[in-house]
Amino acid sequence: MYVFCSDCGHREEFVATRYCCDCSGAWETIEQVSFDPAQIDPMAPGLWRYGHLFGLDFTSPAVTLGAGWTPLVSLDLFEREVLCKLEYLAPSGSFKDRGTEVMINTLLAQGVTRIAEDSSGNAGASIAAYAARAGIIAEIYVPAYASPAKQAQIAVYGAEVHPVEGARINAKHAAIRAIERGVTLATHAYHPAFLLGQQSVGWEVWEQLGRRAPDWYVVPVGQGLHLLGFWLAMRRLQAAGLIERMPHLVAVQAARLAPVCAAFKQGLDTVPGVEPPAQASAAEGLAISEPVRGRRIMQALRETGGICVSVGEDAIKEAQQTAAQRGLYIEPTSATVVAALPQVFRQAAPGDQVVVALTGSGLKGSPRL
Repeated sequence: MYVFCSDCGHREEFVATRYCCDCSGAWETIEQVSFDPAQIDPMAPGLWRYGHLFGLDFTSPAVTLGAGWTPLVSLDLFEREVLCKLEYLAPSGSFKDRGTEVMINTLLAQGVTRIAEDSSGNAGASIAAYAARAGIIAEIYVPAYASPAKQAQIAVYGAEVHPVEGARINAKHAAIRAIERGVTLATHAYHPAFLLGQQSVGWEVWEQLGRRAPDWYVVPVGQGLHLLGFWLAMRRLQAAGLIERMPHLVAVQAARLAPVCAAFKQGLDTVPGVEPPAQASAAEGLAISEPVRGRRIMQALRETGGICVSVGEDAIKEAQQTAAQRGLYIEPTSATVVAALPQVFRQAAPGDQVVVALTGSGLKGSPRL
């Protein structure tokens, strides 16, 4: 698998021990321009219907928990119809399973037996689940403030849970130190196969809409892997002549910690780090003060005529309740996209089709209702 650094452009063959570029940039798989719908295998499980399109050395998984092909459900919100992509119905309860399933299979193919990851909860639970399925030992470093339910979920899979005091970035540094003991750092923020797996959500939405792209795609953004995966998927469809135009991307963040929105407002081409707030947001999955793929996030938003929207804590709480009363129990991180819809609708034309990504289950933490 050949990769490139989206920050400096360096290319090389990917090896498990090189989790990032020498410039500290994150790897991406070399972008492919071809997309042949005839290669979609509807009989393959979940996201592996796109196995022949991933460009990996293998087209079917050694292990799977069935990630992918989540429902797309119509819902009336704020007097408009939106389509909800129910990513929280994934095997471990979050969208992270898409990337994890491809990443773990890549690690298995490379002979990796012990990994470390830093996570605020969902990625850790996902990697712990897939590591258990694959027989890989997993060390998960989490902020000590992470939801007890998420920490318990990580532990129940048999992973080693290491709570780290202080800001979210401290967990990242602790996971990186595990490399000194010969552990492979398999962090979702950097791993190219994780981002590759996230592209499957874009192709699914395209198929579920009758091989059309929506006008707007709204997603919560911490590290931004879901947004970037969707963007890269749409770019590939457009390059193949399968869609006429790119959907407008909407990145949603909690107002208490919104580095992407701040950078977007200032017209920057990357996302500088900011100081974490004294009081954490209920949307703990978005507590990233400096996303490692900030340059690509800015590029995706600007290329698609997208926007970045920040929402307050009261709006998040109300949005979680609004969704729950319509049968969709999502965690506060996911509720941010519901809270953002009034701002999105002010930008969208009356007939525009809006899809929102509901990325994590409400069962992962204490109710905020």
